[in-house]
Amino acid sequence: MLAFPSEAARLQSWRFDPQKNQLTFTTDDSIQPTAQLLSSPTRLVIDLPGTTLDETQNLVVEDPAIKEVRAVELDAETARLIVEYEPGYILDPDQVRIRGESSREWTLQLPEATSLAASDVESNIESDIETKAPTQVTGNTVNNRPVQGAQTRIQGIVATVDGFFIRTAGEVAELRVDRFSDDGQNYITLELDQAAISIGLTAGRLPVERYSIDSWQVDQISAQPAKARITLALAEGSPDWEITAHEGGIMVLPKDVAITSVPDTGNRSGTTEAYASRLATANRQTDQVELGSLPTVPNGRFTVVLDPGHGGRDPGAVGIGGLQEKQVVNDITPQVAAILRTQGVNVVVTRESDYELDLAPRVQIAERANASIFVSIHANAISMSRPDVNGLETFYASAAGQRLANTVHASVLAEMGMRDRRVRSARFYVIRRTSMPAILIETGFVTGVEDAPNLADPVWRERMSVAIARGILLHLQRGL
Repeated sequence: MLAFPSEAARLQSWRFDPQKNQLTFTTDDSIQPTAQLLSSPTRLVIDLPGTTLDETQNLVVEDPAIKEVRAVELDAETARLIVEYEPGYILDPDQVRIRGESSREWTLQLPEATSLAASDVESNIESDIETKAPTQVTGNTVNNRPVQGAQTRIQGIVATVDGFFIRTAGEVAELRVDRFSDDGQNYITLELDQAAISIGLTAGRLPVERYSIDSWQVDQISAQPAKARITLALAEGSPDWEITAHEGGIMVLPKDVAITSVPDTGNRSGTTEAYASRLATANRQTDQVELGSLPTVPNGRFTVVLDPGHGGRDPGAVGIGGLQEKQVVNDITPQVAAILRTQGVNVVVTRESDYELDLAPRVQIAERANASIFVSIHANAISMSRPDVNGLETFYASAAGQRLANTVHASVLAEMGMRDRRVRSARFYVIRRTSMPAILIETGFVTGVEDAPNLADPVWRERMSVAIARGILLHLQRGL
């Protein structure tokens, strides 16, 4: 059973800056907002779960594309902010950014709206992509164009620990799968009706030579009606792939074989040099840890899902000296994983490289892994004008999660000697929607004058990794 705060947060203030194309809002308690893009007319909707609104408000802004911005009460526990656009304008949802200045202050950065008038001619042009065989190219390709009214929007493709995940927004994809060969090359095509490719999706954001897939080709083959195609070029020896559509995306999993038996055809997708180096050295660094001092657990009994926050185009919080949250968690997470594995724990990491991953797939990975516990690793931030705010925070959303949070939090405080900003309940998506004990740990403030230099220090991050791992092991040792 989830343990929610006894009193809802309140939306204190909100404002829209047409010069910066930004919507900023504050609440009197910690929240986790969500955003979605609706059509007919185009509306960007930001829901604030566990938040109340004193009164409905409407604001007319000086922007020819925006009709109005308003705050309404969706239900007794949810406030909603709506940015409604004039007819004939569309947005690319992948370009929308929500940034938490703190857990109570948020900024929504909007992209420039696109007028459909400029794309009508292009939308009616017959595409040469309609032929069944994919264009003969080397590497990944994306061919997209503005589309209005699609029920499903393709946002990205990522390699996961068990295959691939095609992220979608809107309705569950209407999917048809076909397998064929052309000039000795085997292909799988996914035809998606009433589907559009996000304008922000580029070839550089697709997996590169992962799991025996030579290349990906993503095509908007028709705008009216909206129709998209995804083509997988299979490497020699590639297995068949099972492809199923679900809410939030499409799973592409190897059929009748374990993913561990499917080799990469090249380097890992999206793995930055720094992250690849950390992945390669994390196991060696565990030699420096006195493993005998760590709590012991039965070999192979537990599965822990570690979730490094943010990633890829989403750096998370940015603090003093340009320190990015993802730089911190990209370093800490693989070290925690390596320590746990040496102690006989099965570890699944929601993303093994530096790419953007939505919240829903993180939860789905944990559920598919039948995880014993879920630990999401983050770094905190507040306004740059408050460098005095420093310390460790750990969040939970259930009674079982609270026990895990208390143990890990105490382990980190004992090792790191940080300021204690307490263990708290919260409604963050990844800890609220997971069925196993789950926590979200904020390892310090990238905006804090005390924490930022530590978070930027590889030696300090290694100590933090050991402290988190010790807390996890102690919790497993005591029993869930």
